[in-house]
Amino acid sequence: MLFWNLSTVKHSVSVLLGLSFGLMILCGAPAHAEEHRATRLGHPATRFAPPLHTPEDLRSRFRDEKLRPDIASILRQWGWTGNLEDLHRAALTAEIVDGKILVGTGMPFMSSRKDGTAICLRNVIWAGAEPVGAYAFTFSSKGRRYRCVTPKPCSNFFLEDLGPEPTPVPLLALTCSAPPREFTGRTVKVCLTLQNKGDGPEAKTTIALPIPAGATVVSATEGGITSLDRVTWGITDLAKNGSREVCAVFTTERPGRMEFKAAAQGAVAGPAYCESQTQILGVYAVLVEVVDLEDPIEVGKAITYVVTVTNQGNQTGTGIRVVCTVPDSQEFVFGTGTTAVQAQGRTVSMSPLPSLDGKAVATWRVMTKALRADDSRFKVDFTTDQFEKPIRREESTRLY
Repeated sequence: MLFWNLSTVKHSVSVLLGLSFGLMILCGAPAHAEEHRATRLGHPATRFAPPLHTPEDLRSRFRDEKLRPDIASILRQWGWTGNLEDLHRAALTAEIVDGKILVGTGMPFMSSRKDGTAICLRNVIWAGAEPVGAYAFTFSSKGRRYRCVTPKPCSNFFLEDLGPEPTPVPLLALTCSAPPREFTGRTVKVCLTLQNKGDGPEAKTTIALPIPAGATVVSATEGGITSLDRVTWGITDLAKNGSREVCAVFTTERPGRMEFKAAAQGAVAGPAYCESQTQILGVYAVLVEVVDLEDPIEVGKAITYVVTVTNQGNQTGTGIRVVCTVPDSQEFVFGTGTTAVQAQGRTVSMSPLPSLDGKAVATWRVMTKALRADDSRFKVDFTTDQFEKPIRREESTRLY
């Protein structure tokens, strides 16, 4: 429930405009030269129309063709310059608020009747014993806002001038979308949605999307222009409640987090920002090789095996472990390489390598001695944190 209470108003509507719901209407009362005091509501001789009980009753008053000329006459007497159709249209469609007019409330004018004729009384004070219920609604006409209030007991009405219609202004909102993760070398599509959530159009908006470090622009939609460090779009004529989407496609060979921080700036509207990110996953691909440097080998001679592990991907491998098995036709002599080499019987173990960067290579050499003639097999087992199953390689050596 809303309450309206204004001090006595002598001549100016402007006194009313600074109040929160400062609207006042009173019912018919005897006229004086400069001020009218209303102490009784709904008198059949002075009420404008039958009493109101529901918002629909109010709508029906403005819908009544017999009352239209009287409404127009009241507003003409007051000197209103708005469009009468705007008032009638709002009375049928606008939200109607239920409130009360407090005792002592003053208004610059109100509608009434004298001998059945619609008249406009100026400078009216509600001086009754208690507040009076009223309905109110707001509307616009010819660039100004108004509020119409009608007391329930008498259907008298009043228009409050709320001032010029606010200048419609745009309000930009920007949202970003990007995949949560992707692999290196694959494309990443980033889309930006620009929305106008204000009450006015935006003639021109510029959207800028900086290019993440290490990324390359593959393509951009809707006239996107790629410069050295960003992709930009020019969006024209973005209507109220309108939206546009632009997208750019990137690729990178660099694992890590790819961050997208976009900004939009209108000719009238202030800036809008959004952020999104994509986790770029590297690809771990390993090549394990073992070769003998000489083959065949005479019994009693030394054999050198070279074990090479190459990280062919761009994701760092971790927990690198290499274990070799010497055939029973040979015996271990010594080993060296990227990490230390130890032997226990025919099992030769390389100390674990904590990490192996992308494109990096680790190498070990193992020397054995041929003990007897054999079509021998030197075995290498490779394991890493990134693989669930070990990788096995063999190198055959003819001993004679």
